[in-house]
Parts: sequence; C-alpha cells; structure tokens
Amino acid sequence: LGPAHEYMVGGKKAREVFGGPIASMMEELKAQTGAWFLTEFLRAKGLISDELAAQTYADMVVWSLGHISQGMYTGSGERKTYGNVAAINIGFLIDKGALKWDPKAKAANGTDKGALVLNAKKLVPAVAEMMKTVAGIKARGDRKAAEALIKRYVDGTVVPHKIIQERFLRFPKASFVYSVKL
Repeated sequence: LGPAHEYMVGGKKAREVFGGPIASMMEELKAQTGAWFLTEFLRAKGLISDELAAQTYADMVVWSLGHISQGMYTGSGERKTYGNVAAINIGFLIDKGALKWDPKAKAANGTDKGALVLNAKKLVPAVAEMMKTVAGIKARGDRKAAEALIKRYVDGTVVPHKIIQERFLRFPKASFVYSVKL
C-alpha cells in the first residue's frame, strides 16, 4: 500500500521531508492504519466474516494497548515507533468516538473503575477517515500534520497513557531464551 518508503515529495525522500524518526513512524503508521482499513475492506467483500473482523479489531486494540504500555520514548529519549503508532491509532479512534474512555465504567476485572468502550457503529467510518488522514499526510510529505498527530496523541492527554500502562503491565509477558548450536 503506497506511498512506500522510497517515494519522493518535491524531489525529497521521506527521511528528508519528515526527519528520520518521524519518517519511520509515519511508514509504520501508514502500514498499521492500512491493516485497520483492510479489515473492513475484506469484510465488506465477504472475504472474512463479521466475527473474524470483530476479532481482528479487538486484536488490534490489544496490540495497541500493549505498545502504549511500553511508553512512547526510550530511556535515551528516542521515539518508540510502535508506541507512537499505537497511540495515534487509539487517540484518533477516541477523537472520532469509536473508542471512549469512560472513567465511571467498571473494568472487565470487576474492580477497577474506568474502561475504554468501543462504539462499533463509529469504528468503520473512523478507520476510513484515519486511513485518509494518514495516507494524505504521508503522500503530501506534511511534516506539520505528522507533528500535530504526535503532539495530540503521543505527547498529549487524549490517550490515557498512564492508566493503560499501569493496567497492562500488571500481567508480565512471557520471555523466551533461545540458543542455537551449530
């Protein structure tokens, strides 16, 4: 799905237009947003079931929450590409009403207060708008618009970063160690 990393805007490659870290993030944002968009495309064509589409959306939300929980920047201040992508996706969906943080809702564990609530009727239109926005920013080489997404969703308060981090990190992920003998 284009525009790909080798495209040029005004004779300049993405790294020159956006700067290296933002260019990398925008490439992955385009790809991940494309995955959200592709889900409805396939469902509408009857290539996947409604149930599989719903499961896919749920998986993408969980993937996003996992990356948000890892933080937006490394200890040395470098941008975490996938955390930024996830925060922008979730934040955009919050702004469009497809996801809503309800501070009074009881979480699924029955104890915590506050939950993200999905509005299924708003999800597909929000994803379509997100795809148009992200692909447009990338195709135009619109650094200001990319920085605005970062400011609003990565560094802003739309996404409840701290709550996501606290809750998601209660359950440590498995870690595997491998060795290869040659």
